[in-house]
Parts: sequence; structure tokens; C-alpha cells
Amino acid sequence: MPSESRSEKWHAAREITPEKLETARQILDAVRAGEDVYRAVRNHPLPEGGYLGKHVLVAAYRALVESGQWQQDQALLARIRMKPVRSLSGVTTVTVLTRPYPCVGKCVFCPPDARMPKSYLPDEPGAARAYQSHFDPYDQVNSRLVQLEAVGHPTDKIELLILGGTWSNYRRDYQEEFVRRC
Repeated sequence: MPSESRSEKWHAAREITPEKLETARQILDAVRAGEDVYRAVRNHPLPEGGYLGKHVLVAAYRALVESGQWQQDQALLARIRMKPVRSLSGVTTVTVLTRPYPCVGKCVFCPPDARMPKSYLPDEPGAARAYQSHFDPYDQVNSRLVQLEAVGHPTDKIELLILGGTWSNYRRDYQEEFVRRC
């Protein structure tokens, strides 16, 4: 039997099953009763090992509210949200990277990875997302908005950061198209 690829394992871990939703409901009940989110998650390990991701907690919360079983509770959503400080002001930041492009600078501090725009490493989260979407600005924005929504962040007001290399070195038509596609 062929071994699972890294991508398949990642998708399997993020899959929301009825069993995970039931575990999420138990965790949410504990959090509503006053238990710390971290402690509640740790008290409900998954049978296959590991712990439930916050995206499952958010999905279970939303399902319970949509079904009418629970009233909407913004304070609870804020408690289960992943890294709540990121959108505390009501504005959520979305970062995209331009494609690698030759830079005239010879800065000693810039990593020389040809797969990335100057000054970025492929294992940084934003750079990894950009690489996975082949530096397509639309795909990067869409992917990030889906991820943020899944972990409970608001996506109705965003601050868009365009990073990567030296912007003034890119051709003007690339700059304009990149911004339009964002």
C-alpha cells in the first residue's frame, strides 16, 4: 500500500468528521461552563492521538448556532478563535507575496533561496502559502481568507499586505496586475 503524502495527511487531519464534531461539542460545553479552552481540548484527546484543532471547534460552534441549538455567543467565539489578537481590532491582516524576481541589491542579510522573493524563506507560513499557490495573488488571498474564516476570524474588513522582494524592481505591468488580482 503506498504511503500517504504529506498533503494527504494534512487534509485527513483537517477533515471534520461526526466523531470530531461530537468531541468538539464536549469541549465547547466545558468551555461554556468556564473551563480554559486549552485545558478543555487537552482533556479530550482524539482516539488516533493528538488533539482537536480550533477550526473544528469553530465549525461545531457555527453548526450549533445555525441549527438553533445554541444562541450566538461572540464571547465564546472569541475564546475559541485561534490567535484572537490577530483580529482584535476588527481588522484582519492578509499577507501575500510577489513571485521571485531578480533584485539589483547584493544585501548580505537576504537569504539566497531562488524559490522565494528576496529576503524570504520557504518555511515561513506566508511564504509557504505563496509557494503552494504558485505566487498567484488571487489564490493567496482566497486561501488565506478561507483559513481565517475556518478558525473564527472576521473576514469582512481586511488589511492587505503585499510583500516580497523590492517592489520597485518589478515591472510596472506586473505590479498593476498583481494588485488587481489581489
